[in-house]
Amino acid sequence: MTPAFYPLLSALLLLLYVPALYADSSQDGRQWLERMSKAAQSLNYTGIFVYQNEGKLEAMQIVHAMDENGERERLMSLTGPRREVLRDRQEVTCILGDRQAVQVNKSRPRTPFPFSLPTELMQLERYYQFQVKGEDRVAGRTCRIVAVKPRDSLRYGRRLCVHEHSHLVLRSELTDPNGRVIEQVMFTSVNFPARINAADLLPDLSGADYTWQREPEQQPQRAGKKGVSRWKVLQVPEGFMLTDHGWHQLSANEPGVEHWVYSDGLASVSVYVEAAQGQDNYNGVSHRGALNAYGTMVDDYYVTVVGEVPRRTVEMIGKSVRPK
Repeated sequence: MTPAFYPLLSALLLLLYVPALYADSSQDGRQWLERMSKAAQSLNYTGIFVYQNEGKLEAMQIVHAMDENGERERLMSLTGPRREVLRDRQEVTCILGDRQAVQVNKSRPRTPFPFSLPTELMQLERYYQFQVKGEDRVAGRTCRIVAVKPRDSLRYGRRLCVHEHSHLVLRSELTDPNGRVIEQVMFTSVNFPARINAADLLPDLSGADYTWQREPEQQPQRAGKKGVSRWKVLQVPEGFMLTDHGWHQLSANEPGVEHWVYSDGLASVSVYVEAAQGQDNYNGVSHRGALNAYGTMVDDYYVTVVGEVPRRTVEMIGKSVRPK
């Protein structure tokens, strides 16, 4: 599996939870936002949502729990191939019914969708504008419309519809610089039970007879010392900061991939570098909905940049990756 495909799973996990982006007039706005961020992460909810891009429509069912056992989540495809994703604090398990395969990876910290509220909101406001634009109804529930507009052409915008009571995002639209909707994720039904039954978090697909691929406990180290890289990324858009770096293997039989994550607090971009394995013609830009990928060869290594950002952004970053 090439790195360009690694983030495709996250494209199906778009509709998570996010604090509302408006302030109550009777309270300090920043304190209100912080409370909403914390409350959103403690929600129990179940529902069905649809994911639409490039004229295609996919439907998924989600069960999300937060209790004494920690955060757990189960996603089931309702259209297309039968697939399930189960996630807890330790592992992410992907059961691929059409491929008769199971992939088990370590569960890494993830930010709420569409972003994790920065300590200083003003920092994010250097690159985006926020506007509250009235109310709407999604899945039979009233929500507040919030527009997030980028201040340059290197980022996408968003239009969110945030449930007024739970502060769950009921609809999210990703927009290009002209305001055109590139992709949409929207709940068609959603409920907020007090507790989630343990059985509801178990898979329908057993995977007993499938091929299993498990991420090794110990990841490879490179350049003699952990965290030391022979590569450097010379150019990222203003405001993007390095938030993660490491080496990862999908299985013990694979050589491993070096991985960087850059984020401005809202958008994020992944950079992957791995040794070439005899293939060529690895160059150019591809996309799936709002997800753009740029690949190139540098000194017999594959360099892949992937993110829900415009094409020119992944291309700019990819062309700047060089050996030290």
